[in-house]
Amino acid sequence: MNQNFANYIELFSNRENRKLLVKGYWGLEKESQRVLSSGELALTPHPKAFGDKLTNPYITTDFSESQLEFITPPFESIEKSYDFLCELHNKANKILDNELLWPLSMPPKLPDEKLIPIAKFNNSPQGKEQEIYRKGLALRYGKKMQMICGVHYNFSFSDRLLDLLYQQKTLKIPKQEFINDLYFSLGRNFLRYKWLLIYLFGASPSFDSSYNSVLTKELEIIKHCCPQDLNFVDKYEQYATSLRLSRFGYSSTLQGKYSISYNSLKEYILGLRKLLNTPCKEYLKLGTVINGEITQLNTNVLQKESEFYSPIRFKQYLNKGENSLDALEKRGVKYIEIRILDLNPFEKTGLSLSQLYFLHVFMIFCLFEENKAISEEELTEINLNHHLVALSGRRSDLVLYDYNSKIKSLTDYGTETFKKLEIVALLMDKAVKDNKYTKSVLKEKEKLFDISLLPSSLIYNETKNNNETFLEFGLRCAKNNLWR
Repeated sequence: MNQNFANYIELFSNRENRKLLVKGYWGLEKESQRVLSSGELALTPHPKAFGDKLTNPYITTDFSESQLEFITPPFESIEKSYDFLCELHNKANKILDNELLWPLSMPPKLPDEKLIPIAKFNNSPQGKEQEIYRKGLALRYGKKMQMICGVHYNFSFSDRLLDLLYQQKTLKIPKQEFINDLYFSLGRNFLRYKWLLIYLFGASPSFDSSYNSVLTKELEIIKHCCPQDLNFVDKYEQYATSLRLSRFGYSSTLQGKYSISYNSLKEYILGLRKLLNTPCKEYLKLGTVINGEITQLNTNVLQKESEFYSPIRFKQYLNKGENSLDALEKRGVKYIEIRILDLNPFEKTGLSLSQLYFLHVFMIFCLFEENKAISEEELTEINLNHHLVALSGRRSDLVLYDYNSKIKSLTDYGTETFKKLEIVALLMDKAVKDNKYTKSVLKEKEKLFDISLLPSSLIYNETKNNNETFLEFGLRCAKNNLWR
């Protein structure tokens, strides 16, 4: 146990202090495609019963007109956030006419690229910008990649916990600066250990044949840029945990050439602003106007901040007319957004309450764990761990880089990590006088030693044992979820 971790354990051994560990704010965002009973993408307009996409704060669309997005407000308890998401699901299922919510992250049966509908908005300046932005995404990456769905987990500490931690600081700095540093400290450890979440919750080991063109294109890129990776890439069907989080999923080869620093808010903002203002020759060739129609907001590496593909984002609430980077710069970090959760097809809302408890423990662990700046070399190792687990996570001989750049088996590295997660969970259980946190950690720990319990394994084995196609499996889960 490192000194930083030990100091936190001592601080929260106090009964009143540890009560603050289980306080905070939680919000969830979940995307789902609307599909027909055949498993084909529904090409119908966004249901009018859901209201205007720009003004309904709870049910809107993501990239596509067929892609629903459910958004909960922030709640002071995990249970309330989860229950609200369940209510949104129930409401949607009642409104959808002869359509189902696709339960998997990888898309259903997609039509030809040109027939996939981009979300339509009203004629307000905001609506026009949203539509042009999506046209730009389609032009740059293709529509099929944008049809991948996931769950976003939003989290912030309570003000009282932040006050307590600020009081422990011997060298005083402005409080918001301290809060920014705290969230970035957590964020760096999240990056270091996110491979574990990909392993435990990855649920996209397969896809429909209509997604083949994306896969083929990416394989060609890999053959030319990094042929040494083909050995593990070629075996994705047998060992993948999350194609969504791999190079075959929601990714950008171009963005991968630029590294954004997570060592401070200042460096983070500086890096993103650079991408927002760096012209890109590839995007310039695509043009901004085709047949008299504006097709992208600009030809820079990023059209806007939301185009940046990151497993974690640092957020601040926006004032009217404000962009996210300006809000961060003016008022600092308010909460974090975790973006690497696949939809679990065996759960109605795409994730379970137990999973949310585990994620809370994981966030506290990331706060407690030893922290240092991430070097370019370590960032390379972090990214390698990510892609290895996404494409080869179910390999029994998989090895990863640990915190100190030492090579360890996934099982050994996971076992070390779970020892600390159990310590954190026990503290949290004492605060609530329940065992729900420890229970969630022990449930996930079983997956280290029995890969058949992984969502990716369950999907792979069920389709194989039932002789089902990807579509047949997805439809069966979608119908089952109606009654959960």
